[in-house]
Amino acid sequence: MMKIIKAGIVMSTAVLLIACGGNANKSTETDASVQADSTAVEKQTLAAGSYTDENLGYSITYPKDILILQPETQNTDEQVFLYKDGEAKLRIYKDERKAKDGKILSFNEAFEADRGTSSKRQVSYSSLKPLFFVVSGVDNGKEIFYQKTIMSKGAMVTAKLTYTKEEKPVFDAMIASLFDSFR
Repeated sequence: MMKIIKAGIVMSTAVLLIACGGNANKSTETDASVQADSTAVEKQTLAAGSYTDENLGYSITYPKDILILQPETQNTDEQVFLYKDGEAKLRIYKDERKAKDGKILSFNEAFEADRGTSSKRQVSYSSLKPLFFVVSGVDNGKEIFYQKTIMSKGAMVTAKLTYTKEEKPVFDAMIASLFDSFR
């Protein structure tokens, strides 16, 4: 437990150092490094990368040795990061889901929709704050997900990390720092 707390402190410090810089829609390499503890990787030092999207108004600091920034797609309202050693994916996108009447869901409606449990989705945690909400759990009985939705420039922007049960030790060790940096 203490190792995870220390890793979170180190990662948070790196986030603060990195958050001061960054270019629009560009990955920025930094000299900072972070510590991640897990059963799969013991005390591995990870280089931190920073990504800022000026158009959508968010930034995130991520372990660039683990999550690889993908080339921009034609959809400029989305950015994808893939796990270098597996199936995990971090997807950040403008969240414009619509209700049955065709109107874009409000912030609170999106939270209620995301935290709903169904036969395909088991939500284990959800939290609603004034400017963001978080939902996590398991989809389809096998894929673990953690998502944070923020309000930015009058729109919802969602970061959703999905990973397998086998990848859980790697991502559970860094999830708090990763999503704390998403603003």
